[in-house]
Amino acid sequence: MANKEPGLTQKQEKFVAEFLSNGGIASQAFIDAGYAATTENSIYASSSKLLRTAKVAAAIASRKAGSLAKKRKRSERLEVDQDWLVSELVATIEDARTDRQHNVVRNCIMDIGKVCGLIISKSELNASLTVDAQLTEIDTHTLMEALQQAKHDTKAIEGNFREISAEDQP
Repeated sequence: MANKEPGLTQKQEKFVAEFLSNGGIASQAFIDAGYAATTENSIYASSSKLLRTAKVAAAIASRKAGSLAKKRKRSERLEVDQDWLVSELVATIEDARTDRQHNVVRNCIMDIGKVCGLIISKSELNASLTVDAQLTEIDTHTLMEALQQAKHDTKAIEGNFREISAEDQP
């Protein structure tokens, strides 16, 4: 076997491989490795005992650690950035056009606009315009009152507001 651990018998090695490949079902790995047992209870007891064997436990831990390290390296190589995302959306658009799925095409175009910052939701625009225009000449208390009033008058601003003490201000 390619991942042969030192000190393991062939059956123990097969048990480790089966245990890792079947999602950690020890009793099934015990049977698949070729061990014999007369009853279901003896299979559970023997497979549990085998899992607690130092060499077997070390082999399982070592292989799991190696597998996790490979997965981490793979995920580090896969960088998801704006360019990748846009290229995937463009590929989806091309496939959807071929299949005449016009809603998918439209949704992907909208998603590209959002990713690139070309499409801004109406609520974001309303909130930034109403707050920014008066922000330079307003104190905290007046701002809190204005925000509370705006909360009741329009749905453009939604959220929780709290008063900031003088200690929290820069």
